[in-house]
Amino acid sequence: MAYTIYGYEGNPRTRILRIIAHSQDIKINLSEVVPRQNLNRDALIQKFPRSRGKIPALEGDNIKLTEVPAIAYFLAKAKAGSLLGDGSLEQEAEVLSWVNWANQEMLVIMSKWFLPLIPGLARPAPYDKAAIEAGKVATLAFLDQHEAAMKDKEFLVGNGFTLADIFVAIYISRGLEWILGAEWRQQHPATMKHFCKVADWEHCKAIVPVFKQVDVEVPNVNPYAA
Repeated sequence: MAYTIYGYEGNPRTRILRIIAHSQDIKINLSEVVPRQNLNRDALIQKFPRSRGKIPALEGDNIKLTEVPAIAYFLAKAKAGSLLGDGSLEQEAEVLSWVNWANQEMLVIMSKWFLPLIPGLARPAPYDKAAIEAGKVATLAFLDQHEAAMKDKEFLVGNGFTLADIFVAIYISRGLEWILGAEWRQQHPATMKHFCKVADWEHCKAIVPVFKQVDVEVPNVNPYAA
């Protein structure tokens, strides 16, 4: 069974699904949709009205899904594996708790800092200097708490890679791409140790051979100012 994922290579949520599929040996076709460039966005809305033009989405025989936690769960259950933990209800629930936390807290908080600073988009996020500064403060405080929670952790749930590790590490990579520079990385060794463990995992490397990491955070300047 092959599935089509609607998204694009550099999108963290799309990357998560492709890593899961690779780990599960599930064939995936990537249909390029870049909403903030208006690339195939209208076609996505026609096919998946509930998406409201957001990616990723998944299509297969008798199934059409939006929302990355649901798609990730589907792919993790499509074949036997350990991406949801050891098979117990307790570990599965814990994995899903991490997934939703990363998707609705970690990425959303960080995006208030970096998203308006991304240049070259047809549909950019609104720029507000004060709001971005507030997003930076919130992000740094949030990630300091995460660093404290990551000490002495090899895997987030159980003794192997799960959806929890994939979601958290890939969302951290989005910060590393724009705002979490060399100084921040040095000050957050537990977070970086976990990120590197996931980044070096064969199934992650097959999808993202190298993650971009900035030396210094992108400055808080409107990238669309004339």
